[in-house]
Amino acid sequence: RNLMQNSRTQMQNQPRLGNMDNRRLRERVGRIQNRMFTTGTGTGQPFGITVAASAGKVGATGQTLTVTYDDLVDLTDSIDPAYQVDGLKFQFSQAMRRVVRKIKDSTGRPIWTPSYDEGMSAKTPDLLLGYPVEINNHMPVPAANAKSISFGDHSKYMVRDAMELTMFRFEDSAYLKKGQVGFLAWARAGGNLTDTNAVKVYQHSAT
Repeated sequence: RNLMQNSRTQMQNQPRLGNMDNRRLRERVGRIQNRMFTTGTGTGQPFGITVAASAGKVGATGQTLTVTYDDLVDLTDSIDPAYQVDGLKFQFSQAMRRVVRKIKDSTGRPIWTPSYDEGMSAKTPDLLLGYPVEINNHMPVPAANAKSISFGDHSKYMVRDAMELTMFRFEDSAYLKKGQVGFLAWARAGGNLTDTNAVKVYQHSAT
């Protein structure tokens, strides 16, 4: 659920503003749902993927903010061979990307492969250990016990839309006396990882 208010005068001066508000509300609800599908507790919320997935690798003591090359290798190998198919990818936030892009292998080479290395017209995503990377800024940032990286077949996370996005427009006295028009958007959805063997997460150390 998300509520947005707009000036009635603006609505009169710009008739198309209602369409803009429509798009903004849809974007807001979409961001809220993405956060819930990522970190939702499962109690009154969807089961977020970081909650539903088990740890494939836990950082050693002292790695509350970092991840090592060996950790990433262990994380990729924590996926059962039966799930080692096309479509495996990493998912983490921009904050975690900043950490990962600085990691180098034993010969001093960055383990991050920018997409432009594949050619200007390749249209391929950035690669990490040969796997595509997907940025999701609702993934937890590096912190003690945080599950900041997920890896695996994310298509095994199932979203159920119980109610499509529904919008309401309010021009009653509560808004009219303030010279405003109210817009309310509702949506109902659930989500859960249907196969916990398909996705694993990297969890930072507690201390």
